[in-house]
Amino acid sequence: MPLKDYGVLKGHPVEGKSGTPHSPHYQIHVVDQQNSTDYRVAINVLSQVRPYNLLYQVINNFTYPTTATLLQLASGFTHVPSQPNGLAIDFLRSDIVDPAHMQPLRFTEVGSETQLNDILDTQVQEAIADPNAFICAFGERWGPEENIPDQYFDFTPGNGMHNIHMNQGNDPEHEQEDGVWQDGALLIYLPTKNQWMAVFLKFQSQASQTDDTTGHAL
Repeated sequence: MPLKDYGVLKGHPVEGKSGTPHSPHYQIHVVDQQNSTDYRVAINVLSQVRPYNLLYQVINNFTYPTTATLLQLASGFTHVPSQPNGLAIDFLRSDIVDPAHMQPLRFTEVGSETQLNDILDTQVQEAIADPNAFICAFGERWGPEENIPDQYFDFTPGNGMHNIHMNQGNDPEHEQEDGVWQDGALLIYLPTKNQWMAVFLKFQSQASQTDDTTGHAL
């Protein structure tokens, strides 16, 4: 079955924390300033399934028709229908990214360093420094978890986004999350440069061809 609540979170990042082998997600504290709501965006930097290194593509001067809509989108979480001709992302059924051009990330146990930590932190810190910058995180929402503080940034209630990566063609253990037009991505807008940056992630265990209805691997 597809993701439970696919959509996009738009807000200003205020803090980032690098992932480690024991907690393999880069964490971003995002604030919806218009509605005074806190979110945490969890981005995988390592796969739980062999091969462990993710595939990625970073586009530093990203252009795509939907960015005009994102500029006008209200801050906070917006549910996105999983269908073409809208904001929904599908790596295999659109030209937003070409998985064939994705490269494997480096991740080493020494110093708990990952190439993606460096990539994400550079982009996120630049957005943090600009009070008018914002991110758009596509993926699955969780929360709000009433009276439960966030485990990384301590705001209450716990609330956020995950599955910020391709969400189809999964291995059998994760195929329940398969679906079409529900892929994740991280987009960052820097108004001082009028520049979009985009990060796309895919697990090496995910298939490059999927069923047009279920999103299951072919």
